[in-house]
Amino acid sequence: MTRWMVKVSLFISCFILLTGCWDSKEVQSINFITAIGIDYVDNQYIAYAQLIDFSSIAKQDGPTSREASDIWIGRGEGSSLSMAIDDLYQTSQQQTLWTHVKAIVLSQNVLNGRLEDVFNTLLHSGQLRYTPWLYGTDRKITDVLSPSALLNQSAQTIELFEPVKLYKQHSSYEPIRLHKLLDGFREPASVILLPSITNQNQTWFNGEKTPSLIRMDGFYVISNGKNQGRVTGKDADGTRFVNYDHVYQYPLYVYRNGSKTPDLTLRLNNPKTSIKARKEGNGVTFDLVTTVKSAIIEDNSPPRSPHIMEKEAEKQIESEIRDSFEKSKSRKIDSYGFVEHLYRHDLPLWRQEVYKRANPVERFKLGKVEVHVKILNASTYKYNK
Repeated sequence: MTRWMVKVSLFISCFILLTGCWDSKEVQSINFITAIGIDYVDNQYIAYAQLIDFSSIAKQDGPTSREASDIWIGRGEGSSLSMAIDDLYQTSQQQTLWTHVKAIVLSQNVLNGRLEDVFNTLLHSGQLRYTPWLYGTDRKITDVLSPSALLNQSAQTIELFEPVKLYKQHSSYEPIRLHKLLDGFREPASVILLPSITNQNQTWFNGEKTPSLIRMDGFYVISNGKNQGRVTGKDADGTRFVNYDHVYQYPLYVYRNGSKTPDLTLRLNNPKTSIKARKEGNGVTFDLVTTVKSAIIEDNSPPRSPHIMEKEAEKQIESEIRDSFEKSKSRKIDSYGFVEHLYRHDLPLWRQEVYKRANPVERFKLGKVEVHVKILNASTYKYNK
C-alpha cells in the first residue's frame, strides 16, 4: 500500500469516528412544553407552562390512566414576560423546549391591553411556531391547563389541542391559530374573533365525579390590538352567519307561536353572506344577503311543504342576525366586522365614518337582511301541498 493510500485511509477513518449523535438527548431528558398560559396581575406577568409525561404515554398501547400521564404546570413571575419565562427555568431540572407548544391561553387581563407586549416577547424567542391554537379565558389558567379527558385518553387529544375535529361536527365557535391573529393584529381595521374557553362541565360524569373538561363558550372581539369585549351564548348566534370563515354544520331550532319546543330542527352548513354598505343620514347602513344549505334533522310540526319550512328557517336566521347585531352594538362591539368591510371595500366611507372615531359602531345600522335557505333532503319526507 502506497503512502498516499495510507493517508486516504486514515482520513476516511477520522470521518467515520466523527459520525454519530454524541450530544443527543433522550426524550425523557427534555421538558417539552405543550401549552402555555399568560396572565397579568398587579403589574406582574405570570407565565404558566404545561408539561405532559410523554414517556408514560408512549408505553401504553391503549388509553392511559390519569396517574400514568400526569400533567405538570409550571409558574413563573416577573415584571416583564421574559423575566416570568426565565423564572420557569430556575427549577425545571432539565432543558426546556418550546417547539412543541400546541396551545396558548391568554387571560382577560392580558387581552385588555397587553397583547402587543406578549406577542413581541413570544415571537422573539425563536422557538415558538406560528401554528399553536389561541384562546382567551376568564377562568383560572391553572385549571384550564389541567383538564381531564374522557375515557382516560391522552390529554393531547382534548379540544384544547385538536379543536378542528369537534368544530367540524358542531361549529359553535371557530378556532384560530396564532398566525391568523398576527395577520390582522396590527391592521387598522381587522376584526379577529378569539375563542373563549372554560373548564366547566355539567354534561359528562364518571360515577359521582364531574371532571373538568375543556369547551368553547364564546369569543373575544379583537380589533386594533385591543379587546372590545366577550360575546357568548345566543348573543353570538348571528355572527356565525356573517363573520365566520367556515361553518361545517350547526343546528338551527325553529320555534313557532312562542313555543319552547322547536317544531323544526335543521342542520346548517356553509352559510355565505354578502355585505353592501351605503351612507344614510348620519351613519352607515349595511344590507346583508345570506345563503345557507340545510338538512332536516327533526320535524315535529304538521306536514307542510319544504318551501314553508325554508321560509320559517329564513325568518329565524334573520331574527338571530338582527338580535346579535343590536346586542353587540349596545356594547360597542363590532362582532360582524363591519369596520373591516368598509376599510377593504369602501375606503372613502371608512375615512369619513370610522377613522379617528372613538365608537364608530354607534353610527352603524342594519338595513335589509335577506336570507335564502335551501333544504337539500326535503324530497325524502312526505308533505301535503
